[in-house]
Amino acid sequence: MSGFRNFLIISTEFPPGPGGIGNHAYNLAKYLKLNGDGVTVLTVSDFAGEDEKKKFEREQKFRIIRFRRFKSRIKTYKCRISLIKKTVREGNYSHIIFSGRSSLMAILLLKRLKKNSKFISIAHGGDINPGNSFEKLIVNKALMNSDLIIPVSKYSASKIDESIDISKIKVIPNGFDLDDSSGIVLSGVLRKKPGSALNLISVGTIWPRKGHHNVLEALPEIISDHPGTVYHIVGREADTSLCSSYFSDKNLKNKIKVYGQVSNNKLYDLLNTADIFILLSETQSSGDFEGFGIAVIEANCYGIPSIGSFNSGLEDSINDGVSGILVDPKNKEQIRKAVSTIFDNYERFSRGAKTWADSHHWSEIIKLYYDAFENIN
Repeated sequence: MSGFRNFLIISTEFPPGPGGIGNHAYNLAKYLKLNGDGVTVLTVSDFAGEDEKKKFEREQKFRIIRFRRFKSRIKTYKCRISLIKKTVREGNYSHIIFSGRSSLMAILLLKRLKKNSKFISIAHGGDINPGNSFEKLIVNKALMNSDLIIPVSKYSASKIDESIDISKIKVIPNGFDLDDSSGIVLSGVLRKKPGSALNLISVGTIWPRKGHHNVLEALPEIISDHPGTVYHIVGREADTSLCSSYFSDKNLKNKIKVYGQVSNNKLYDLLNTADIFILLSETQSSGDFEGFGIAVIEANCYGIPSIGSFNSGLEDSINDGVSGILVDPKNKEQIRKAVSTIFDNYERFSRGAKTWADSHHWSEIIKLYYDAFENIN
């Protein structure tokens, strides 16, 4: 991509707080900066302390401006709107990237300030498919006012309203980048076939959309085939209502380990001992759905095969039959069979997972972004 560009990324999540939207926004900012472009991020990091945020900011090569939260929701939103407008007025941004539902809605606030900036919307999951009809109308208007819309999967693209000009839509999959983390070796990773007792792992906030309960429902059958199997759950506990009965089940509670939100290095330690990554997400009545599943690719880079759900963005994050297997998340027999198929062909799936992850490293994904930027109408 020729010439200097100056990017503003407005995101509803950002590290050191958790979340796939924040992971995506961070790596996009990092790789735009590595390519010599100007980058400013306007964001918020929930579930992270002030000292943690400040330490993170000192380690970055780009500028981070954080929204403040107040006790009054009205004051919070007024201050955010004011800060967004102020930042756009003061910066000469060639591209403004909006990621997350409230960020997308900000497009309508900036129409008069657009000038020569290109508006780029990232389409993840439920952010583009709200159940509320008024919010849906606002999101669609925001997308209509975008110069480029980048869904992170073909499934996410399928949820964009048909009224949106299809020529503005360019699917670019999510990527991963763990290269800066200590203790990880990304080259030549290949798992040897594990023993009959498997370590299954899910990474993601515990709430209904992530489908931990679907794994737990199938767990007795998996343990029957592979005695001694343990299911490791990593992620913030937002809503455990569909999982609590399994957590207290006397026959299962010693087979389930719940870690909550952990540090990156702790996560990498857990991945180093895992055999199969499993994420059985399901679309919610509110319209929320799994847009991609970055954690799948992160696990794949260790050579860990994956099992995920059909009818979700996991169809793009899993190369079915190569890096893992797609299943109906409600079909216990399919889940059981998928585990056994991967176990019986473990080295082939492990090799496929590693190769699949290599193609999704951010050093490759960023090339697709620059190509899309060059071809904005």
